[in-house]
Amino acid sequence: MSWTVEDLRRLDAKFAKDGVHMHQRPFRAAVELLGPGFRIGVGANPEVKKITDAYRAMLPEAQDSWPGMGIGLAVSMDRVRKMVLPVVFGSHNGPLDIAGPLAFDSPEDWWHWCREDRAIAAESYFAFADLFDFAYGVDDVRDREPQAQTLWRMAGSNLSDAANALPAAFGVDSLLQPICMVAELSLKAALVFNGADPNEFKGPKGHDVPGLADRLSAEAPHREDIKVAEIIRQLPPYVKSRYAPAGLTRLRVARLALAVQFVAAATVRRFSRQRDLASQMETGGWPAPRPPFFP
Repeated sequence: MSWTVEDLRRLDAKFAKDGVHMHQRPFRAAVELLGPGFRIGVGANPEVKKITDAYRAMLPEAQDSWPGMGIGLAVSMDRVRKMVLPVVFGSHNGPLDIAGPLAFDSPEDWWHWCREDRAIAAESYFAFADLFDFAYGVDDVRDREPQAQTLWRMAGSNLSDAANALPAAFGVDSLLQPICMVAELSLKAALVFNGADPNEFKGPKGHDVPGLADRLSAEAPHREDIKVAEIIRQLPPYVKSRYAPAGLTRLRVARLALAVQFVAAATVRRFSRQRDLASQMETGGWPAPRPPFFP
């Protein structure tokens, strides 16, 4: 069938009203426009690519909003880069591609962004490991404890918000809220996964992030608990920072965002032990040892 840009705009308005995610819309449009003629793979209909390419040209956000398996971040001093975790099928034993998930055109571009500093480059590798362990670890236990799943996924949503906003944010005070929520929600998720009643966390007690970390360390100890506690002590008061600037530099906020990504991963690693890419990186040569979050 024939179609025009106006057809794509009409479908986009429909998809927006229906709440279809932007990255899903190009293929959804091809399905609706082609009907039985929609074919991909062997014997693919060339119109599918024409429609999806035209849709992405019309709506660049359809490409930019692809969530992959999860969204996190890496930092270079006070510069923040969104990291989109690829969807991995089967096993992968080759070298890790760090530049691709950070949307660099080449490893050389990533290396320049790292200031050609091996410590900063190492942090990109550990950021990838933390995001990988968090996203795939949560997926590994997706059929267990649905309330914990909800909390972990909300933690991931807040991490995504921080990762999307920080790279271009002028002011950073408001971004402390999603950063603090990553830590709070992931700690609650781990406690609920381990058997806690979610109703225990209602009221002010639920915002006692140091208390949540201490309780998790006591009930489900893990090798990373000391580092988690150190990070939690660096977070500003969650409720107070809603109403008054915390006075933190962009560099400090970037470090906090990177650190809570580690906290989220650490809450999952204790239950999904087959997902521990970080421990593999922490032994042997570079990128080990993991650089400190707050040197």
